[in-house]
Amino acid sequence: MREKDFYTTKELTKILGISKQSVLKRIGRGNIKAVKTGRDYIVFKKDIDLNKLKADIQ
Repeated sequence: MREKDFYTTKELTKILGISKQSVLKRIGRGNIKAVKTGRDYIVFKKDIDLNKLKADIQ
């Protein structure tokens, strides 16, 4: 099975160690580029630098 090329907001909460509300706030502010899918968002891996985001949160 092929690895997917995006994260869900739920996956980002686990990876970043923050609440879903915090992820959604960052999406709303434009800190995280995301695409709305139904009631949720997905974040393409190519559009996010996890290391930089983790550093910003600390």
